[in-house]
Amino acid sequence: MSSRKSTKHQPTSFIRKTYKILDKSKHNHIISWSDDGLSFVIKDQHSFTNTILPQYFKHKNFASFNRQLNMYDFHKTKEDILEFSHPLFQRNNETLLSQINRKTAEPQVFKANTHELGQRLKKFQFQQNTMKEMLESLEKQYDKIVEQNQILICEVMQSKQREKRIEMYINKIEERKKEEKRKETVQVECRTESDDYLKLSPLHSDD
Repeated sequence: MSSRKSTKHQPTSFIRKTYKILDKSKHNHIISWSDDGLSFVIKDQHSFTNTILPQYFKHKNFASFNRQLNMYDFHKTKEDILEFSHPLFQRNNETLLSQINRKTAEPQVFKANTHELGQRLKKFQFQQNTMKEMLESLEKQYDKIVEQNQILICEVMQSKQREKRIEMYINKIEERKKEEKRKETVQVECRTESDDYLKLSPLHSDD
């Protein structure tokens, strides 16, 4: 049965060199571990920049060294002195160094994207609430218009019914007038015929 050998992850060059500097007691007057061994202190920044950095990192740029510490998530423990710590960077515990990884830009990008998404979400929720209020207002206006239209429709129908009743009444009056006029005409014709008959009768006298 074959066995697989796992390749151990090695610490990065920056971490190894920084740990090596602290391991050398000859640098203790410039840089050294704290008493508890959980942080390190740069006691002489000028000497560290001009003597140690060129020897181990081929430059004299303290700001660059400081940026590297930040990239590996080291934190300054005190404001007044240059003391830095990392939970996996400890004296006499070199085996932890391989677990120290350089921070990627992804968390920052993710944080920025999360913030942007949060802002967009707030804006969307505000717009949604505004739209909801507008819709509720429009619904109320619509209900009011429908109610007013129903009232108008009822009034129009009632008006038409009144007009129809008035029209029927007028028609009845017209029919009655026509009937009365017809009767009057018949009566006149009857009287005229009666008079004519009397004139033609032998018993009629002109006296």
